[in-house]
Amino acid sequence: MQHVFSKPYEFEGGSYEAIEFDLTNLKGSDISAVKKEFAAMGNYSPLPTTDSDFCALLLSRLTKFPLEFFLGLPAPEYCALTQKVSNFLII
Repeated sequence: MQHVFSKPYEFEGGSYEAIEFDLTNLKGSDISAVKKEFAAMGNYSPLPTTDSDFCALLLSRLTKFPLEFFLGLPAPEYCALTQKVSNFLII
């Protein structure tokens, strides 16, 4: 899956026009690990797959970009990306 940014995103000296991620390769172990990390950060959600911060952590795991990459995105880009993940998980 690809998400094209509305304008280039600058992060740690790099410029990104799009980001590529493959949600179809996710395993239960990925979800479990991210849920533990999410909880260790002091977060709680009764349905984590709908939580944007949980979805950002999952994107971080998938793409190998640090969480800060996603947290630094403009709000519309952050919401669009995390919504794509949430929609995929809630089939």
